[in-house]
Amino acid sequence: MIAIKSKAKGNTIGLYLGKQARTWSFLASLLLSTSSLAAQGINLQMRKARLSEVFAAIEKQSDYTFFYNDQLLEPTRMIDLNVSNGSVDEALRAALSNYALTYEIKGKTIFISEKRIESAIKPEKQMALHGKVLDEAGQPLAGASVRVKGSKTGALTDSNGAFSIQAPKGALLVISYVGYSEKEMPVTDAENLTITLMTASNSLEQIVVVGYGTSRKGNLSTAVGSVKGEELLERPSAQNLLQGMAGKIAGVNINLNSGKPGGNPAIKIRGTGSINGSNTPLYVIDGMVGADPTTIDPNIIQSVDVLKDASSAAIYGSRGANGVVVITTKNGDPNSSQIAFDNTLSFASLARELDLLDANESLEMFKRQYEYVPGRIAPHLDPNNFFLHKDDLFNSDGTPKYNINWQREATRLAVSHQHALTFSGGKDNIKVLANVSYRNNDGIMLNSYYKQLNGFLNLDWEVKPWLNIKANLNAGGYQSNNIDNNTLGLNALRQSLEYLPFLPVTYPDGTYSRKGDYPGAENSENPVKLLNEVKNVTGRTQSLGNLMATFRLSDKLDFNASVSGQLSSSYNLYYGGRTVFDVAENQQGIAERGHTDFGSWTTEHYFSYTNSWVKHHLNAVAGASWYYYVTSTDRAGAEGFFDDFFQYNNLGTGTTPRIPSSGKTENQLNSYFARANYNFDDRYLFGASFRIDGSSRFGSNNKYGYFPSFSAAWRISRESFFKNMDSRIDDLKLRISYGIVGNAEIGDYVTLNRYNNGQAVFNNAYQSAVTLAGLGNPDLRWEKAKQLDIGFDMSLFNGKVLLTADVYDKRNDDLLYLRKLPVTTGYTNVFDNIGSIQNRGVELGLNTVNIRKADFSWTTGYNFSINRSKVIDINNDVIYPWFGRIIAGGPLNEFYGYERLGVWGTSEAEQAAQYGKKPGDIKYRDTNGNGAKDADDRVNLGNAMPKWEMNMTNTISYKGFSLFIDLQGVYGNHVVSLAKALMVNPGPNVNSFKSILNAWTPENQNTMLGQLRVNSDGFDNEAGDSFNVEDASFLRVRNVGLSYRFDKNWLQKIKLNTLVLGVNVENALLFTGYTGYDPEVTSFDAALNQGVDVYQYPKPRTISFSLKTSF
Repeated sequence: MIAIKSKAKGNTIGLYLGKQARTWSFLASLLLSTSSLAAQGINLQMRKARLSEVFAAIEKQSDYTFFYNDQLLEPTRMIDLNVSNGSVDEALRAALSNYALTYEIKGKTIFISEKRIESAIKPEKQMALHGKVLDEAGQPLAGASVRVKGSKTGALTDSNGAFSIQAPKGALLVISYVGYSEKEMPVTDAENLTITLMTASNSLEQIVVVGYGTSRKGNLSTAVGSVKGEELLERPSAQNLLQGMAGKIAGVNINLNSGKPGGNPAIKIRGTGSINGSNTPLYVIDGMVGADPTTIDPNIIQSVDVLKDASSAAIYGSRGANGVVVITTKNGDPNSSQIAFDNTLSFASLARELDLLDANESLEMFKRQYEYVPGRIAPHLDPNNFFLHKDDLFNSDGTPKYNINWQREATRLAVSHQHALTFSGGKDNIKVLANVSYRNNDGIMLNSYYKQLNGFLNLDWEVKPWLNIKANLNAGGYQSNNIDNNTLGLNALRQSLEYLPFLPVTYPDGTYSRKGDYPGAENSENPVKLLNEVKNVTGRTQSLGNLMATFRLSDKLDFNASVSGQLSSSYNLYYGGRTVFDVAENQQGIAERGHTDFGSWTTEHYFSYTNSWVKHHLNAVAGASWYYYVTSTDRAGAEGFFDDFFQYNNLGTGTTPRIPSSGKTENQLNSYFARANYNFDDRYLFGASFRIDGSSRFGSNNKYGYFPSFSAAWRISRESFFKNMDSRIDDLKLRISYGIVGNAEIGDYVTLNRYNNGQAVFNNAYQSAVTLAGLGNPDLRWEKAKQLDIGFDMSLFNGKVLLTADVYDKRNDDLLYLRKLPVTTGYTNVFDNIGSIQNRGVELGLNTVNIRKADFSWTTGYNFSINRSKVIDINNDVIYPWFGRIIAGGPLNEFYGYERLGVWGTSEAEQAAQYGKKPGDIKYRDTNGNGAKDADDRVNLGNAMPKWEMNMTNTISYKGFSLFIDLQGVYGNHVVSLAKALMVNPGPNVNSFKSILNAWTPENQNTMLGQLRVNSDGFDNEAGDSFNVEDASFLRVRNVGLSYRFDKNWLQKIKLNTLVLGVNVENALLFTGYTGYDPEVTSFDAALNQGVDVYQYPKPRTISFSLKTSF
């Protein structure tokens, strides 16, 4: 389509280029004189102007009208122009000097057209160009695109940033790379080029991937955060890309709650969205919806874009209720092939030891307990000498023979290694990238490990000019051995804290010490024995595939069809040896086998339309999606083995089988979606989307959910009045968006009554029977999250500073949760829509280029976020999760319990007696003043969610050296320490913290710890006690890395493209008042049980050495 700018009418008219246009143009050229062309004085002082604005200014100062195709003008490109009293011809030459455009004047009409590029079939007029594409620090950019503008000729840079291309002199080269500003440069006589691209994250020109399409960040009207692929590699010890993302995007909380090898971090976007289901976002990898991000090697990631607000995520409907993480992998280069090899060797150790009693201190604690009742003599004490131990564990003077630090005995220096081999290349119109990665991570707890092997293939085939096919295949698996998951029982980590320090690891005859060797220690077990003789092996094999075909129906309309599938098989193998458990329990070994098969299929078909005319730009998508999910499980076990030979490999050798179980569930989701984005003159941006989801999880009366969204943005900096206001501001955009997404995470079949087979007594005999296992609710409705977001994006000082800020208000209505039922119904609860919660917050992101020189650069990234949650309605009920309370008007994740005031003193004996207490007992606040300790005395003790979070990264580069520092700060969160609740409340059978030596005595009454007594008589330590709820604010040096990139000229001599050596420290320093292993901890996935530390696997400190090379 051709556009004519009519100055007389002040509007634009679209005309098809045909005979009439050519005729009228010819007549105009005959009738109108061109003699005034050189005579008219043109004055243009324009900064950051579009070409269309230049043409408009020339029209105002002359009698000429422009005739052009708007698509040629590259509306996002800006130029500076300074013409004083020049001719129209001079003004046009200056304006078009860096464009592959030309002009022709016929009468009073100026025709703009694309310069002709000589056909590539004339090799004598082509120039062979060679060069390198570098970033602002002088480091090569692998995979950058170099193409000849206006032609199909192009190339990708290799791992050394090098490229070769044929182009005619005078043509324009267009150089682009994801995350960097696009650059154009004319082809001159120079055949060897060095091209530097500037980071786009500081200029709002970054390309981001959104739902079913892409967009320039500067043209977004929604809240989207982005991370470049190379940023994920700044932490080589990270076990997956999610860990590499931690701290990179404001409002995206990524917390590795456990330090166990292979542990997946919990990711939460803008607070807790649902109190019932998972708060994990949806992952989309190269268009594959619902893919597992932990299977992708970070080395092949091009970019990660996080859709944070409901408007950007609504196109994914109910599956995007918790936000969407869109992952784009790299492509191969059809013009060159390269192989990259990445290796990391890591050493991990316990980052901090808890301050526990040693053997002598532990005995001192026991003596003080028995002193409380002088007449009560323990069985292991000699009545003739109260404190003289007569067991073989003690010397004749009563001192212990052993002093074991069980934390050190149960942990180790863990050695891990990971490797990745990547091939990229192609031929003609085919791009191929293949990757194989392997990791073998040993955990710091004895015998814990994680092994993973994955293969990835990415194929991009331009079959015909009208057909493109893309295919992804990802296959692999893992196996891990975790410490026993019995959280409150024989958990090996718990035992490493509680097991008595005067018991040995093994006796001289090689046998393990065990519970019962010291009378009174029946509730603990040798942690080293547990770690060596209990196996808890889990594993999975899986394959994921995606096939997508794009049919180019015209230059504006595409049709996309894709099918993707996931298949996996996982297993759990458990064995606890014959001697691990007490013989009196008569188990003699326990073995279990569990198996789960999972499969899902997704098909999507959609049209995408793109068109631009004059100052108008439209992009639209419409299509349909179908998703099917099925999973089946089975589990069997046995106990009572004659020996430990077969373990879980032959359950039939067990004398007592356990009741087997099995099950199968499936669900489907049918969807229809549409989205449109309109952009006028790069100033006014509008977007809207609508999705309909139909889920089999709901009844027929509420099966479909409807999820609309709308967004708008105003790029104020594009307004003419703004350009002369402040030259320091390059770009300023205001955004507002509103959207609705849904949640169907209620499990399968909850709208139906569920039945179990069982037995019932009838006529004095067991008879087969069917019982109602769960009450269905056919009236369940979709849970919906409505979110309003207001924000701005600003670029200053020529892209050296980028500031992004957002304020959001997210409300979840019709919460899906279990509603209590009267006892008379025969059921305890039923799923229902019970209330509403609200999350409000502020996000701030700041990226700066502090110094940028040829050999030295320093960049900083900073983000800050605040989120406040509130329960709006909970169906006039109160929910009491572990140590917490959920009530209308209160916050989520509130800890609720008794406030400890201190210890009753000897002068308070009479007052204590009114509460049934005595001096030395713990004193709690009597909130309701009724003279007794009861449930109504409980108060708010803190919150698991922080008041604010911040992250700051600094990257300093000098020549080949690069230093990376990552800081993390969290303030105002609290953690319930179950270890503190149980171990600072001891009987005579477990070890404790050193702080217990400050317990109350008649001589030491100013303390928070009650008097030590046998069997904790009167100690009255509640887990839900303010003493056990600790402020877990912290500042962490999360990562420090130093790398060196060898000089490329030297590498060429040994035929290498790149060689980078690095050393990295993960979890380098931690500053906190929390007494547990790590303040960033929660032992449960459930949304209402956050911030509870139940002997969680500690995070290690890891030192890694890396080597990256390519050739």
